[in-house]
Amino acid sequence: MTLTTSSFFAFLLVTLVLFYVFRPIQKYILLTASIWFYFCISSINVIKLSLLIVIIGLVSFLGALLIERSKGAFRKLVFWSSISILVVLLFSFKYLFNIVSSIAILISNHSDFSFLKLGSVIGMSYFTLSAIGYLIDVYWENSKAETNPANVFLFIFFFPQLISGPVTRFGKMNPQFSEVRTPDPDKILLGIRRMCWGYFKKLVISDRFSIIVDSVYSNYSDFSFAGLTAATFCYAIQLYTDFSGCMDIIMGAASLFGIDLPENFNAPFFSETIKEFWQRWHITLGLWFKDYLMYPIQRTAFVQKIGKKAKKAFGKKAGKKIPLYISMFCLWFLLGLWHGGTIIFMIASGIMPFLLLTLSDICQPLFGVIVKKLRINTANPGWKVFRMIRTFILVCTIWMVVCSGEIHNCLNIIKHAFTHPIALTSPFTATAAFGLTACDIILMAFGLILLFISDLAVYKGYTIFSVTDKLKKPFRIIAVYIEVFIIFAFGLVGQSPFIYFQF
Repeated sequence: MTLTTSSFFAFLLVTLVLFYVFRPIQKYILLTASIWFYFCISSINVIKLSLLIVIIGLVSFLGALLIERSKGAFRKLVFWSSISILVVLLFSFKYLFNIVSSIAILISNHSDFSFLKLGSVIGMSYFTLSAIGYLIDVYWENSKAETNPANVFLFIFFFPQLISGPVTRFGKMNPQFSEVRTPDPDKILLGIRRMCWGYFKKLVISDRFSIIVDSVYSNYSDFSFAGLTAATFCYAIQLYTDFSGCMDIIMGAASLFGIDLPENFNAPFFSETIKEFWQRWHITLGLWFKDYLMYPIQRTAFVQKIGKKAKKAFGKKAGKKIPLYISMFCLWFLLGLWHGGTIIFMIASGIMPFLLLTLSDICQPLFGVIVKKLRINTANPGWKVFRMIRTFILVCTIWMVVCSGEIHNCLNIIKHAFTHPIALTSPFTATAAFGLTACDIILMAFGLILLFISDLAVYKGYTIFSVTDKLKKPFRIIAVYIEVFIIFAFGLVGQSPFIYFQF
């Protein structure tokens, strides 16, 4: 069962009917449906998956209760023991094989480490972070420990957010699960519309751009720097419409049950700086790492001591910046690890963003001087557009590394790109070679226009739905029917899985 199959729609419909018919036991219906859904989408052994669910749920539930009811050293022991169990489970199932294999490649060890593959557990890196966040909140006394285990299990394994996030907080979700809900026509309609928009992004836009990306990067020697650059831009569109489309489907499904999930995107391609981009991209993950790792690391006695020494040696500014950079490095190193622990992701999702953010911060005074010397009007819309394009290009340099797949491929692609700067090939000739028809190109262009309008609305503080709500009812109904027709008629169902499912 995947989000694009008929079995998912059948599952969603049955769950929805049971949810609203048997209102006194709504949370238990959601929990049962969530566990069933997880069994259906997982390829891991049923017994192994059952044990994993039970261990993670019980460690979170019992750990939080013991933390709240304990004091002193024992409280700290329970906290770190509970966190350690969750981290060890996550590390063992998701990262151990990749990390050991990466180290083996670096030291030219060709041994077989396949015995370290414990199984592919979909979504584990998302829901485990939510569970760890719950324990930390109870330890910091930001949340009360839940006395009903069903509430904790439902918070961790709620099926819409189970496979690809967003990373949620117990304090925001538990009150919603505890409330007995009646059908809300507005929320149900919004959920359906948002799911349709998500399917449109994924099946109509993303999967068509993926054809170009796959064709170019799998045969990069046939393309010039211009072609590789265009393919990388296509990957940016593919990745964004894939992941944000997945989020729209997930959040729309949750809305059918009257439940609001936190937003994960906020018009990221309208960002003027690299820092702003990461604040608008995968928002819940970034906030989780900042709140639970970066800021606590920055406040530790060890890092503060380094800051004081830096202040004495290099001045007040260095005393503030160096602790920040240390904590930022920890954050981005762990984000690189979170993406899979492979060398390519450690570089593209860890080291490169850290370097770009650090260098942009260090060079900020210099940029200010250049702007002043050149007498640039920073209020001019053209300046904003220039900064947006610059940020987009910087982000695409990161994604070019991701697209290459492996380090040696990345180096070969870069070398080839700069030795073959341009090849004069008609875009229509190129797209025809990829198997894309004129209809595909029209749909891609139409999708990009809609995507731009949608994100521009979000950037200005609205949503595509609040904008279309201003239309008269017949036009709104026609718009939904047209969208559904395009999805069924032209959606590339089954072409590729959602990209972020691998994380």
